[in-house]
Amino acid sequence: MEKVSAFGERLKIRGAEVGRKMSAGMSSMSLKVKELLQGPNQEDKLVEDATTKTLDEPDWAMNLDICDMINHEKVSSVELIRGIKKRILIKNARVQYLALLLLETCAKNCEKAFSEVAAERVLDEIVKLIDDPQIERSQSVANKMNSIIHL
Repeated sequence: MEKVSAFGERLKIRGAEVGRKMSAGMSSMSLKVKELLQGPNQEDKLVEDATTKTLDEPDWAMNLDICDMINHEKVSSVELIRGIKKRILIKNARVQYLALLLLETCAKNCEKAFSEVAAERVLDEIVKLIDDPQIERSQSVANKMNSIIHL
């Protein structure tokens, strides 16, 4: 009987662990579905404008305006950092580079954005990109990734 009780207790504990993991996975999935259904928000639009592949060079005025909006709470720093993270994951080297510059500018000039970079695990994604041998990237993108990680 003791063995049955012990087995039952282990099942209960494992069931609770599985339940927590399922809940975490579902909430993450529901955020992604929500993003898909809602389409781009204001922050995504700002990030897209600042990192468009048609820019010959970074639009520093726009990048600093974005920092100002974050600092004056006109935009959500959480959503903005998520938008930057999405742009870093795009396979266009120009977009990646501009997104990395925007990320660096926000992290250096906005206290809220700096903390969101850690919360959104942006650096983890950058490290994965650096370590992925299948992804081709320009030397400027690789250098910028390394400099951001070593800030």
